[in-house]
Amino acid sequence: MKSLLHRTQIYLPKDLREEIDQQRYSTGESLAEYLRKAAEERLRREKKKKVDLKKFADEIIGMIKPGKEGWGGVNLEEWRKERQEEDDHWIKRWDEAVRLVPPKRTS
Repeated sequence: MKSLLHRTQIYLPKDLREEIDQQRYSTGESLAEYLRKAAEERLRREKKKKVDLKKFADEIIGMIKPGKEGWGGVNLEEWRKERQEEDDHWIKRWDEAVRLVPPKRTS
């Protein structure tokens, strides 16, 4: 069952709209359906990228082996927490910057 839909208006450059129209005519999709699928695909890819980066970081951390001196004064849990906070900070900054970019207007 589909969730309730929320009406959204966007502006597209003419050349982008023409390319989208060419693609969607071949599938018989409406513009709304085409753009919903494109947005869902982008969200899926971005979520996967975050998961992949976390998996990679966990693998790197897993390769670190303590020596005779232990962790050399490094508290691994504190280090992980700091890295996560830093990642969260930059992800938040990126999301804020993307929201602030005004759409390009075509004349």
